[in-house]
Amino acid sequence: MEEKPCNFPELLVTLNIRKTLQQVIKCASTTLEAKNEYEKILESDKAVISTKMVREIYNTLRNEGHKVFLHEIVEDALLIPQSISLPPRNPVLEARINKLKILEENREYKRMTRNLGPKSHENFTFQEEVKSLNKQLITVFNFFLTVVAGFAFGYKSTEYMFGHTLAMQMMSGLIVGLVVFFVDLYFLLRYTI
Repeated sequence: MEEKPCNFPELLVTLNIRKTLQQVIKCASTTLEAKNEYEKILESDKAVISTKMVREIYNTLRNEGHKVFLHEIVEDALLIPQSISLPPRNPVLEARINKLKILEENREYKRMTRNLGPKSHENFTFQEEVKSLNKQLITVFNFFLTVVAGFAFGYKSTEYMFGHTLAMQMMSGLIVGLVVFFVDLYFLLRYTI
């Protein structure tokens, strides 16, 4: 398998990089080929330099004994990232992905529209209608019985506490009956509808 050359990000050459290039050209350990490359960069007005080359310059200067820091060299330099070229996708894989996308879209569509089709229970039988009616009648009867029992509790509890005072008994019976009415109505609406 053939290795592809690695593209390093590039930097626009700034004044700090130019000064550093001039220093590294004067170093004895810099090769003639590297010196020629650095001089070409210095001659150009809007030159770019790879981060790998900056790292090599930094290492050369540090090995020569210069007190240089990498962050000072690249200070104010504009980073130019390299674009990544993606390899072409396998056509078999692409076809399979498209097929799976279509299947998933169909499943999602069926899930969204499953309640929109014709109803299967449009033709109720007499037995189903009677069951539905019984369920509703039991619910109404239970609701009515609960409210009446709440009223009776409030009416009788006041009689036992304060004696036979009709106004207070009626008022407490209505208050308790009203509270039971709204609580029962809340649970009826919440859990049956």
